[in-house]
Amino acid sequence: MAGNINYSVLRMAVPMFGRAIRMVYQEVNENKYVSNWIGEVFKDVETEKKRLISNRDLVRVRLEATDHKTDMVSDDVFLWLKEADILIPEVENLTLQVRRRQWNEFRKLLKKITTLNMKCDFQPFSIPIPSLEHFSSGNIVSFKSREKASDQLLVALQDDNSSIIGLYGRQGSGKTTLVKAMGEKVKFLKMFSKVVFATVSQNLNIRTMQEEIADSLDIRFDKNSEAGRARRIFSTIESMIRPILVIFDDVQVKFDPEDVGVPCKSNRCKILVTARCQQECDLMYCQRDVQLDPLSKEEAWILFEKHSGIHDEDCSSSPDLSNVAREVAFECEGVPRLIKDVASSLRNKPIDEWKASLDSLKHSMAKWQIFLSFRGEDTRYAFTGSLYQSLRQGGFKTFMDDGGLETGDQISPSLLNAIEASRLSIIVLSENYANSTWCLDELVKILECKKLKNQLVWPIFYKVDPSDIRHMRKCYGKDMARHENRFGNDSERVQKWKSALVEVCNLSGMAYSIGYEYEFIQKIVEHANDIRSRLQIRNI
Repeated sequence: MAGNINYSVLRMAVPMFGRAIRMVYQEVNENKYVSNWIGEVFKDVETEKKRLISNRDLVRVRLEATDHKTDMVSDDVFLWLKEADILIPEVENLTLQVRRRQWNEFRKLLKKITTLNMKCDFQPFSIPIPSLEHFSSGNIVSFKSREKASDQLLVALQDDNSSIIGLYGRQGSGKTTLVKAMGEKVKFLKMFSKVVFATVSQNLNIRTMQEEIADSLDIRFDKNSEAGRARRIFSTIESMIRPILVIFDDVQVKFDPEDVGVPCKSNRCKILVTARCQQECDLMYCQRDVQLDPLSKEEAWILFEKHSGIHDEDCSSSPDLSNVAREVAFECEGVPRLIKDVASSLRNKPIDEWKASLDSLKHSMAKWQIFLSFRGEDTRYAFTGSLYQSLRQGGFKTFMDDGGLETGDQISPSLLNAIEASRLSIIVLSENYANSTWCLDELVKILECKKLKNQLVWPIFYKVDPSDIRHMRKCYGKDMARHENRFGNDSERVQKWKSALVEVCNLSGMAYSIGYEYEFIQKIVEHANDIRSRLQIRNI
C-alpha cells in the first residue's frame, strides 16, 4: 500500500542522514578554522609585503645616493632588488580563497617575503673603487687631469649608443698607460669579461693584431688567411656570454676593425682607440671622443720632483737651482713621459747640466718657428706670399703649404704635424677663410695646440671685421650656413668650427683694411722679432 511506511528502510536512512549532517557540520567548522587560519596568514603576508616595499624604497634611495665614481655597489644589492621587484607583484596579485590546497602556497609566500626582508641589511652595501694609481700598478699618479679623462671614458664605455670610443692626446701624454689602467678598472667593475689589447701604430699589420687578439681570447686558427682569421675572431666574440673590450692602441692610419675580426656594432663588444689627434679618432668613426689634457703646472712639478729627487728644501737652499728646475719642468709642456725622462736624467747632477738640459729643451720641442694658416685662393700669391718671404728673410723658419697638400675634406697628416711642430701660428683670416673645411680644421688644430702645448697664436684680420666673424655675419655667416646644410646643424665638427672662430676673435691680433701692405707686413715681422727668444728651435 502506498500509505504504508517501510520502517526497515527508515531505520537505515536515519543513521545515514545523521552521518551526513555530522560531516557537513565538521566541514563547516573545518572550513571556518581554515578560513580563520588563512586570514591570519594573509594578514602576516600583507604586513611583510608593506615592510618589503618600504625596504625596497630605502635600498633604492641608498643606491641613488651612492657616488658610483668612487664606490661599487655589491652585486647582492642588485640581486635583492630584482627579487623584490618580482615578489611584490606576486603578493599583490594574490586573492584570498578559502581552499585547503592554498595553505602551502600561503606558507611558502610568507616565508619568502620574511626571508627577503631579513636579507636587506647588506654588509657591505658598497666598496670603495681603488684609484687609477692602483689599477696602473703605480704607473699613474692620480692627478685631476687623469681622473677627468678616466671619468669621461667610464661614462662613454657605459653608453649603449657608443660602440667605438676614442682617446686622443700628444705623444708621450700617457694614453697607453691610461687605457691599460682603465682595462683593469672595468674588469674590477665587472663591465666586461675580458679586455683585449692590440697595437696599431703607423705600419698597420692586420695579422699581428689578429695574433694579439687571438692570444687574449685563447683562439687557435684553423685557417691562415686574414679573412679566415677575421671570421674566427668575429664568431668567437659574438658567441661570448658577456661583452668584451677591445683596445686598439696608437691608431695613426684608418682601418676597419672588422677586417681584423672585431665587430663594430655588437652588444658583445666595445672598441676603445687611442690616437694623437682628434682627426685620427674621426677616421675611425668614434661616437665619443675624450681628450687627454697635458698636466697642469702644479701636476708637472709634482711628477718632476718625484723622478728627479729634487725637493722644495733643496730649492730653498739654492734659489738658482729652484728657478732652473721649475723652468725645466715647465718646458716639458705637461707631457708625462718627457717629464719622467728628463727628471730621471738630471737626478743628482750638477746645476750646469740642469742649465744645459733647459737650453736643449728650449731648442728642441719644435721644428718650425712659424706656421701660416690662410685661404689659398684669397692671399697665397699676394699678402700671405709676401708675408712668408719677409719672415724667411728675417731668419724665421716658416711653414707655408705649397698648395699640393690639400686633397678632399680632411686635413692632411703633413699639415697636422707641421702645426704641432710650430712655436707660433699666424692665422690670416680673409674673406673666404671659412669657405674651406680645410682651413677650419687647421684653425681647430691650432687652438688645440695653443691649449695643449702653449703655442702662440696671432690672428690677422685681413680686410674682414672681427665682429662679423664672431657673430657669423656676411661671408662667414653664409659659409657656416652652407656647412650646416652639408654636415647637419648638430654636427660636432661644425660646432667646433663655430667655437674656434669665436675663440680666435677673442685673441689679441692685428687688423688690415687699407694702406701699404708691405708696411703692415713689416710690423708683423717686427712683432715676431720682439719674441724671437720664445721661438727658438733646434737647427735641423
